[in-house]
Formats: sequence, structure tokens, C-alpha cells
Amino acid sequence: MCTLTYLLNNNGYELFFNRDEQRSRLLATPPKYHPRSNAIYPVDPVGGGTWIAVSKKGLALALLNNYQAPPNTHNNVISRGQLILTLLQGRGSIIAQLKTMNLHVFQPFQLCVFPEDLSINKPNIHCVKWNGKQLIEVSVDVEADLPITSSSIDFIAVRQNRKHRFERLVDGNKPLSKQHKDFHFSTEKDSKYSVNMQRKDARTVSISHLSVKTCLVEESEICFKYFDNVVQKSYTTSSPKEKNTEFAQHF
Repeated sequence: MCTLTYLLNNNGYELFFNRDEQRSRLLATPPKYHPRSNAIYPVDPVGGGTWIAVSKKGLALALLNNYQAPPNTHNNVISRGQLILTLLQGRGSIIAQLKTMNLHVFQPFQLCVFPEDLSINKPNIHCVKWNGKQLIEVSVDVEADLPITSSSIDFIAVRQNRKHRFERLVDGNKPLSKQHKDFHFSTEKDSKYSVNMQRKDARTVSISHLSVKTCLVEESEICFKYFDNVVQKSYTTSSPKEKNTEFAQHF
């Protein structure tokens, strides 16, 4: 189960992402700048990849599992987290790269692409779903389609519950960053449906908040705030300054 929302402004965008994982899975390492990919992202020690990243130019990629598609039963399956790293190091547009890649080595996924020039004036993100056979482009409307949710259990109920929660906490006419943060940190009585989810077998392990301001000529002004929901610790990584600072409280 994962949850994604985003917010557009006059000179960029903000992206929010809750990652939900099994309690037995090793914790990811916090985001840092990776010169080889020229991007900031956390690393999953199990697969060696990532589920969310932002390049120094402001291009962001966010990956969700596509549980509604049949699983890949082949023995040579590659971690989906490697997909983002491959795309960041490739040439050409993300969608063009995906269309030429052998996606049969991955489990089904949904990938959201946030262009480096994304803003209120250029509001379109790109979303694709791989179902094991076809790569399908999906249109996303910032007002109608948020939050974007994945879930392996009771998907329809989870999606509806989080949609109702989002509509209660986020003003559709004038959405604010704080409203999105409150949504992603929110819990409910039935915690398995919460955005900040807790189940016996799984939980929300991290909450990411990317802020991209496309105000520079060659590089965007980027701030990646990451909250480790297990150890209750926040990290902030900025670019292009490439300095890391740690905070022991919510961001």
C-alpha cells in the first residue's frame, strides 16, 4: 500500500509519498545525492533501488506497485526499484525509454513522472501502468484523481477511504502544502485504512515530501524532506547545494 499526492504552484510543484511495507522488510537508507544518477533518492537495501527520486533539473519519478495485475512468476524478476535508476541514467524522455525497455523482467507497476517544468501553467504529469503485458498511459487530473493509491488488500475500500479523507483535509479550491502534510501523516480508528497505515503485517515506513522550484536557469531548487516513520526521525536533503541535514522532529 502506498499513497501519492502532489500540489502545483506558480514556479514548480510539491510531491508527497507514503511508502507502506511489510514489517519484516529492512528499512531504507535516507535520501542523499547520488552523482552517478545526478539525482536525490533513498535506497531500499533489499532490491538496491528506489521508489522515489528527483533529478537536479527537477524531474521526479515515483513508483507504486500494481497489485491489481497478475504477478510475474518468472525466476529472473528484477526489483522494480531498479527501474527508476535505469531511467535516470538513460537518454531521451522517460516514456520513450519505457517503450523500448524489456519490462517483462519486472513485477507490475505504476510509474508517475513529474516533468522538470511542471507548474500551474504546465500542469500535466505522466502516469503509466505496466500490467505484465502492456504499458498503458494513464491520464491524471490533480483535482479528480488524487490521491493515487496502491494496495494489495481490499483495494477499492482503501482507495475510497483515502479519497474521502483527502477531500476532508485538502481544500480543492485552494490546496495548501500543510493540508497535504496533514493528510499524509493522518491516522484513523481503523488504522489499516489510514494514510499513515498500521497493520499487524505491514505499516507506513516513510513519508516523503519533495519541493521543486523551477526558478534557476539550469538547475531547479530542490528540497527532499524524508520522515522515517519507524524510528521517528526526519532528514532533509537539498540541491544544488547538495548538503544533508538531520532533524529529530516532524518536517
